[in-house]
Amino acid sequence: MASVSGVGIVVILVGAFASAAFGLGLKFARTWKWEHIWLLYSFFGMLLIPCLLGILTVESLWGVLASANVRDLLLVFLFGLGWGLGAVLYGLALKMIGLALSYAIVMGLTAAIGTLAPFVLLHTRDVLTFKGLVIATSVLLLVLGVALSAWAGRLREKARTSLENSSQNTEPVLGQSPPSSPFSLGLFIAVLAGIFSPMLNLSFAYGAPLAEVAVSYGTQSAMATNVIWIVALSAGFLVNAGYCIFLISKNRSWKTLSDQPFHYGVGLAMGALWVFGIICYGMGGSMLGELRAVIGWPLTCAMSILGANFWGALSGEWTGVGRKPIAVMCVSVSVLTAAMFIIGWAHTLS
Repeated sequence: MASVSGVGIVVILVGAFASAAFGLGLKFARTWKWEHIWLLYSFFGMLLIPCLLGILTVESLWGVLASANVRDLLLVFLFGLGWGLGAVLYGLALKMIGLALSYAIVMGLTAAIGTLAPFVLLHTRDVLTFKGLVIATSVLLLVLGVALSAWAGRLREKARTSLENSSQNTEPVLGQSPPSSPFSLGLFIAVLAGIFSPMLNLSFAYGAPLAEVAVSYGTQSAMATNVIWIVALSAGFLVNAGYCIFLISKNRSWKTLSDQPFHYGVGLAMGALWVFGIICYGMGGSMLGELRAVIGWPLTCAMSILGANFWGALSGEWTGVGRKPIAVMCVSVSVLTAAMFIIGWAHTLS
């Protein structure tokens, strides 16, 4: 059982690290605005790919959905809607304050809230145990790591502003923080995204009965969670696509979607990377027992933050900002890594 759990943890971490790179796609947009590329990402990552995977991996998918309890379906769908709102806000934060900082704030808060909510609501008896205290400690470390990341981002913003003021080229880059996007507003939007985004984990936690129905129809347990993602992510797609369509219609920019077709490849890559992490979370979480939503969620969030900082640094978000912002971010990474190891240790406790 321990080896199975170890494999599950590795699957979660690999998926989270890879999916953290999906936001880099925004940096490759040229004539397209945020709403155009985000619409494609939402279509591929929240609707098309999850539905195709569900059809390929869930036995008698439509029979499973028809046999499931309406209340279970409704809860998963409503939590998916809430998560969809968080995803929209996260997309805006990416554009305003950059990949590394957005991911740190959103995923840090998502980890904290998304871990504690199912733990308190579904596993009340374990809250005051030693394992519960260890889990709470890891959550506190996550929050500390987020605070340090926000501070590092603020220092980075000041350094970047100084560089921009001294440079002749002030053209903003999509995915980074342009001078016209106030840092405080981007930070506020990122915090809101972090509050709504944990609802995806509540979909996962409360969608366990859907996975059980899928298993009863002959689906492998590692793939049964895909039925949850179909319901939750399709709900999130409605919110994300609806907002993007509103912006495109408001700006009368539908013709932009016919310019530079390579953007469709960018949207597909973003969606594929992101949903890869979600599928890995479901597969790995199925190996972690009844506390899968409590143990697996902070692991995937912490690794996503570390991955986003890696990809953000690789793309140049921290170039030329000086030593102090980088030093603070390194401390943040260390704290988040410690939190990840502690939550992994908590899974071994009885």
